[in-house]
Amino acid sequence: MNEEFEIQESASEEETMTEKRKPHKWRKRLGKLLMVFVILMVGFVGGVLFLISGSGGSSGINNLSVLKKMIVLENCVEHYYLEDVDEDDLEAGVYRGFMSGLSDPYSTYYTKEEYEQLSETDSGEYTGIGVTVMKDTNTGYVVIEEVQKDAPAYQAGLLKGDILMEVDGTDTATITLQETVNLIKKGENKEVVLNINRDGDNFEVTVEKSSVEIESVTWEMKEGNIGYISVSQFIENTDEKFIEAVDELEEQGMNSLIIDLRDNGGGLLDTCINMVSRIIPENKLIVYTEDKNGKKTEYNSNSDKELKIPIVVLVNENSASASEIMTGCLKDYKAATIVGSTTYGKGIVQNIIQLSDGSAIKLTVSKYYTPNGNYIHKVGIEPDITVEMSNEEWTESRDDPDKDTQLKKAFEILK
Repeated sequence: MNEEFEIQESASEEETMTEKRKPHKWRKRLGKLLMVFVILMVGFVGGVLFLISGSGGSSGINNLSVLKKMIVLENCVEHYYLEDVDEDDLEAGVYRGFMSGLSDPYSTYYTKEEYEQLSETDSGEYTGIGVTVMKDTNTGYVVIEEVQKDAPAYQAGLLKGDILMEVDGTDTATITLQETVNLIKKGENKEVVLNINRDGDNFEVTVEKSSVEIESVTWEMKEGNIGYISVSQFIENTDEKFIEAVDELEEQGMNSLIIDLRDNGGGLLDTCINMVSRIIPENKLIVYTEDKNGKKTEYNSNSDKELKIPIVVLVNENSASASEIMTGCLKDYKAATIVGSTTYGKGIVQNIIQLSDGSAIKLTVSKYYTPNGNYIHKVGIEPDITVEMSNEEWTESRDDPDKDTQLKKAFEILK
């Protein structure tokens, strides 16, 4: 639900509130507001001439007007807001609000601590409990998407689909997904207390935090010398693990391969390029991007190793971004048969830009296209063979592989 507020600016009110403020607080707060102003100017102005004129950059923002209104808002909070204010949170909220004004769900602001956590996760190892979580947009609560085998959460009995109602007493519906993750990972305590809802029943679980290595790639040889590689995300070490898996399965006599990208939301572009390079011939186009100025950048296969065996790629509606880059490339070259349901449809690329204070922004910078020039954003990639599975069937298949109709279809094709 959106709430609208009418803001009326009054010079006399502003002057009155300013006079009532203690000088040292005013100077401190003015300093923070000036810092907000500087941040807003970055990327939008060509120098101090914009400050003098009060005009913005290509965004059309009038930066002096923004600063003036920020002072008024800050005054209102100082004099009328009932609860205590955390100035760091308030400042971070300004930057998040600026990024949210882009109306792009993929562009966001990270505090220094959040960026450190993001970098930690991308590296393939982090301190936590070993779960992947998502925000349920209908209820606002956080839901467990994946539980890493043998991690603390797995040992504590947590399951995919469990709803995190509270983390250390904090209702997850009242905070952001990132704040929920922060509560789980951070803090001096070595344990985290979770209130879980499972099938309508609530119960409490205490989970010990530890160093967790992300297993983004698992593999095994199936009956009939059919290799099976599951890729859960594209992080820094995923390409190394994927290539290791392919090499090991080849040594074991693999004559065909299933690559499972279901529920893989994507990740790092370079990692994906290295993985696809292990499959298709050297110097073949994998994907190309175009930025706002029409600049085109091509990414080609960088390996002289080629996988010349039948391949099936499994995808579903949660296969996105880098998963779709791999899927789209292999489909265009007919290097694999795509099985499952239409993919998510994320055909844009984000860059992370670190700022001088350690914080960072993630910004959508370009579109990407498959080798045949297909732009799949908000469209997705249709499989060659459609096999739909309900959420219930997908959950049941985790415990009983015989109920995995998509995987069974892959075996039928390769046998």
